[in-house]
Parts: sequence; structure tokens; C-alpha cells
Amino acid sequence: MSTSRLVNYVALPVLLVSAVLGLYWVWGLLFLWWLMPSIMTGQTALVSDIIRDQDPVLFWSVAILWAAFGLMMIAASLFPAHAIWLV
Repeated sequence: MSTSRLVNYVALPVLLVSAVLGLYWVWGLLFLWWLMPSIMTGQTALVSDIIRDQDPVLFWSVAILWAAFGLMMIAASLFPAHAIWLV
């Protein structure tokens, strides 16, 4: 089994458990994880693939969205008293 497949098999139960336990920071890290390869390859996905060279405004809008969601989820875990304003 390849490393990327193994990571997916490990990530699925971790994400399910984190959703049940309300561990937002795990989801925040996932959003930031999605952001890095998207910026490096110039391709991301929303409902379908978005290529930076073909749709730069949409690509960067989605990239900023992933970054904002990731940071908001991490901040909600670090500052639970203010989480209502973050999530």
C-alpha cells in the first residue's frame, strides 16, 4: 500500500473521531494541509477541479477560504470563550 493511501486510511477515522469529540483543531490542520499542495501545484477543488492558470480569481478565493477555515478552526480550539465568533 502506498504512503498516500495509508495516510487516507488513517485520516478518515481520525477525522470521524475528531468530529464526534468536537476537536476543531484537527479539521483546521486538515484545511491548512489542503492549502499547501494546492498552492504548490496550482490546482485545487471545490465541487470540481479549479486550475490557477484558467481561473485565478476562483482559485485564490478557494485557497483563501481554506486558509481562513483552517485558522478559524484552530483559533476556536485555542480560544474556546471566543469560539462563537470564530465558527
